[in-house]
Amino acid sequence: MTTRPATDAGGIEVLTFGCRLNAYESEVMRAKAAEAGLATVSGGAIIVNTCAVTGEAVRQARQAIRKARRENPRARIIVTGCAAQTEADTFGAMDEVDLVIGNDDKLHASSYRSLPDFGVNSLEKVRVNDIMSVRETAAHMIDGIEG
Repeated sequence: MTTRPATDAGGIEVLTFGCRLNAYESEVMRAKAAEAGLATVSGGAIIVNTCAVTGEAVRQARQAIRKARRENPRARIIVTGCAAQTEADTFGAMDEVDLVIGNDDKLHASSYRSLPDFGVNSLEKVRVNDIMSVRETAAHMIDGIEG
């Protein structure tokens, strides 16, 4: 797990599990969440970018979420990433989690901006689409394919 504390971005902490792509996407999410105004939320915000490659990675993410809530009881905890995509109901059922965002929405400022109270007190705690319905993904990250 890698982390960048909230002090780096005025109230947004990002906990990253998994691959280098997740590390890159975590920085994009931090910027998009700040652009959406999430840094100004009282108590701060913690974005957990999960990995689903192993059961251990999922377990570590759940453990980190519980620890984050204990250490930051007023923070808004938002869970996203591959484990959140494949186990949305598991993360959504955690009392510590305020919002679950799917992979299709995690890199867009509007995903953070469009939520009432940034997802807290929202009737829709889990915002995860069926990944099989997504027709375009990460186009902004790929210049082309050679060969």
